[in-house]
Parts: sequence; C-alpha cells; structure tokens
Amino acid sequence: MTMLRRLAAGLCCTGLLLAAAGLAPGHAQAPAAATAGPLNITLPPDWESRFIRYATVDKADRKIIRFLYVNPEAFAAARPGQALPEDTMIIMADRRARLGGDGNPLLDQQGRFIADPAIIAVAVQQKRQGWGATYPAAWRNADWEYARFNVDGTRPANTDTPESMRACFTCHIQVRSSEDFAFNFWDYVQARR
Repeated sequence: MTMLRRLAAGLCCTGLLLAAAGLAPGHAQAPAAATAGPLNITLPPDWESRFIRYATVDKADRKIIRFLYVNPEAFAAARPGQALPEDTMIIMADRRARLGGDGNPLLDQQGRFIADPAIIAVAVQQKRQGWGATYPAAWRNADWEYARFNVDGTRPANTDTPESMRACFTCHIQVRSSEDFAFNFWDYVQARR
C-alpha cells in the first residue's frame, strides 16, 4: 500500500470515528444525559452582592440565623400558583447567633436573634430540567439538586455524591412536595402581590 493510500485510509477511519462520536465537522454534539449529584451546582462567586435576600429565619434549636437568598432572574420570573422557574437557585447562608452570658441568643428590638457577621455554612438548592431524572422516585424532588459549600466556595469533605445530599431530598419531599419542594421562597412568592 502506498503512503498516499495509507493516509487516505487513516483519514477515512478518523472521519468515521469522529462521526460515531458525534464530533464530525458540521454536526453538533448531542447533549450529555443528566447526571445526578451536587457537583451539578456551582456556587456563584458574586452571590452575596448579586442575589436577593428575601428572608431571615431564627433557628433556636441550633442558635443560628439563616439568611435566604435567590437569584434575581428567578425572583423576577416567579409567579404565585406556578412552579418555581427553571434555574431557580436558592442559597441558605447560616450565621451564629450572638450569645449572652447565659448562653442564650441576644435579641434585637424586634425580638429577633442578632447575628455574628461571619457565615459558617452555605447550602444551595437549584432547579434545572433533567436533573431529577436519575434519582430514585422515593427521594426525587422534581428537577431540584442540592449542594453544600464552605464559606470560601469549596466543598466540605464527603459532600460530592447524591447520597451525601439525601437528607436534603428527604426533608423537602416529606414537607414541601406540593410547594415545588421549596420552603421559604415558595411561601414568599405566594404572598407577593
């Protein structure tokens, strides 16, 4: 076989391999199937300045305050009586309550906990089409996914698998399945005029 024929045969085989892989010139690659897990979620670096804080919740059992944020696009698109919009991202940032000498949280003039400024934990709930498809029906939350982050945006150890987020799925499915699996933001949207 001449060198020219070997080169042509090689190019033909390469073209067939690329076509089989969906990479042939002029052909768009097929989208990958959804994969379950918290690694689907990326914590936006600007969430504290860009997202809208819509609620603050005192958690007496843990002596913390939860600050709840939502991306502005979802805030604008959410409508009462409808499922929350695609790509809604809800961020829950926990801060410790300041404690008095007796170990109880100090209260402001409205009777609410006073927060330390430092965030101690971040959890995210995000909705994207197809994300729920690979979860078992017993703990699927439609197309919601959950993730945990350290304050610096890294992930805590052992929180990168679907199983590591199972408690989030279980809580939301048991308590809020009829409210699109969301707690405070769903309530906020229903009450909004």
